[in-house]
Amino acid sequence: MELLVTPFTDPVLVFATVMLLILVAPALARKARLPEIIGLIVAGMVVGPYGFGLLARDQSIELLGKVGLLYIMFLAGLEIDLNEVRRNRSHTLIFGMITFTIPLTMGTALGYWVFGMTVPVAILLASMFSSHTLVTFPAVGKLGLTKARSVTTAVGGTIITDTLALLVLAVIVSSSRGDLDPLFWIRLFSLMIVYMLATLFLIPRIGRWFFRRLGTDENVEFVFVMTLTFVTGFLAHLAGLEPIIGAFLAGLTLNSLIPEKSRLMGRIHFSGDAIFIPFFLISVGMLVNLRLLIADVDVWIVIGGMVSIALLSKWMAAHVSGWILKYRRSESRLVYGLSVNQAAATLAAVLIGYDIGLFDDAVITGTIMMIAVTCLAGSVITQRAGRALALEVEHADFDSSTAPNRILVPLSARQGAKELLDVAILLRSPGDHEPLYPLRVVSDGPGVERELADAEKVLAHTVVRAMSAGATVTPLTAVDINVAGGIIRSVRDNRISLVVCGWAPGATRRTHAFGRTIDRVIDQTRQMLLINRLAEPVGSAKRILLCLPPLAERQVGFERLVHTVKTLANEASTALLIVATAETIAQIEGFVRGLRPNVPLVFTAIPVWKELSSHLAPLHKGGDWIVLATARKGEIAWQPTLERLPFRLASEFSRLNVSIVVPSTEPWDAVEVAEAITSPTRIVSGFARERSMFDVKARDTREAVTRMVTSYFGRKSVNADATAQILHRIAQEEP
Repeated sequence: MELLVTPFTDPVLVFATVMLLILVAPALARKARLPEIIGLIVAGMVVGPYGFGLLARDQSIELLGKVGLLYIMFLAGLEIDLNEVRRNRSHTLIFGMITFTIPLTMGTALGYWVFGMTVPVAILLASMFSSHTLVTFPAVGKLGLTKARSVTTAVGGTIITDTLALLVLAVIVSSSRGDLDPLFWIRLFSLMIVYMLATLFLIPRIGRWFFRRLGTDENVEFVFVMTLTFVTGFLAHLAGLEPIIGAFLAGLTLNSLIPEKSRLMGRIHFSGDAIFIPFFLISVGMLVNLRLLIADVDVWIVIGGMVSIALLSKWMAAHVSGWILKYRRSESRLVYGLSVNQAAATLAAVLIGYDIGLFDDAVITGTIMMIAVTCLAGSVITQRAGRALALEVEHADFDSSTAPNRILVPLSARQGAKELLDVAILLRSPGDHEPLYPLRVVSDGPGVERELADAEKVLAHTVVRAMSAGATVTPLTAVDINVAGGIIRSVRDNRISLVVCGWAPGATRRTHAFGRTIDRVIDQTRQMLLINRLAEPVGSAKRILLCLPPLAERQVGFERLVHTVKTLANEASTALLIVATAETIAQIEGFVRGLRPNVPLVFTAIPVWKELSSHLAPLHKGGDWIVLATARKGEIAWQPTLERLPFRLASEFSRLNVSIVVPSTEPWDAVEVAEAITSPTRIVSGFARERSMFDVKARDTREAVTRMVTSYFGRKSVNADATAQILHRIAQEEP
């Protein structure tokens, strides 16, 4: 019975109690229609030292709570949309400065005029209102809004205001100790600048090297990521910054190396959502001392002032920023819900101020109550505003370009399946409920039963991997006389829109562009194909080079092709470099820039398309991913060069990922062809207007050629019939 003496001291019982709280508290909160975060904070209040005293806030709780806090900041940096940050960096800066300045001004006035503090102490108190913690960020992730511009603005603004608030803390503390000399400023800013530059420069390179050389197992990758995160947090502490800044920078620098829908990301989320983040929330609840509210009436004045300023100042900052940035009401409310929560930096400031004698017990109690109230308000506001924004985004963003895709991944063996699956997962649309379709085709004949059993083992491996990345899977097996026939039949039976397959250029015969199997699939299907020769993990890509042949924009599937490649760049967090002739770029640039998703775009013109590989040689860098757009025979963009280019690119750039995309010959929707004929933004031609004729109504090639020649030369020309005859003969004999 000694084990049941409170507070519990047996480590097994302590951990079992916390895990029970993590299991029960969120369920009770959901039943009461409250956010899960509130349930965990209240659970900490109930079992903590100021509640029933079942658990003490000892070193083990503080350790795991600190880990949970760093985990929140790490996830915030890891999940932030870097492309959105680049586009809206002014939004982040504006909100960060406003959400720091307004609370700092109002908090200083409260401390000086109401609480009777000196100016330095009042400023230190006000810095607690300026900072905030992304306690409700996990709730945003569950709503699928981590890449929304309002969330990106709130996350970026958090780093700005927390950094400034912690700098104020460092300055005030040094001032109280008499250490505020020129050497202090030099040491503070030099260490901070060196640390941030070293972090932003070294971590991506270390991470890229690790994932290329040693990242063969997800367990090892997870341990590496965690090690890098906490080492970066500790180095931030040595540089005079808070570890939460280091954790965020670690997530930010690893952002492009860990795909959002990868298996590694699934493990990171599981560890944080199931253990570390709940530990942090419970530890926050354990700080709340409700008994002081009864013991000292004057504490209520401090609590009322601090809670009022915290809620009001952050509300003003969020809505003033939303008004300046022209955000919708739901977006401003979501920014407020994310930024009103006080926890990490606030606790750091009040505890340091208390230790050096600047704050008394009343301020400590007021701070704890402020944390409890703001976390409760932030959770409710984030949940409601997030749901409203999610509904708005769902209705506003729906168009044909965001329709769900059905992706088929033919697999020949377990080797290479991981890389192909990673590509397919990247190409799934956000919020897409369509499953992936991994396919294994077995040739009919003797031993088919044994081959089917082997196929099921390969598919079982891919199912586990895809599901761990959060993707639903429908594995397929097909028995056919040849592999190509099984793929073609599966495409038709399952109404597939995109085929992602592998390609071994070394096995390609000169008579085939991609080999007999893939060539036949191209010839007998109308769907888009993405044919991949992957030499490196897709998560290590730094840039995608999309090569567009002349007249590619005249293809029926051009819009879907560009959307697919931009989706690949967006999900891999890379820039997109489009390589084409000057004429093609002039026609497509405006359209490509306007097509979602938005990614960093660069256009590079080459003088001669047939010499593409020689033009790419000085352009390519390590970590590039070359994507060549081609066309099926008989289509307007097809030319004999496209038959040889895939093999040439794969040979000359053997260390880079090379993918060939064959656009769909089916319209994306029922009106796409009609729009392509009438829309000036999408109709482009490599020829002069007076030499172009579209949609010629003719029974055969000879009649069409005759109409084209006579329309240009005139019916009275004696050369028209002879020229038409020559061109008709060439059309019959040549491609």
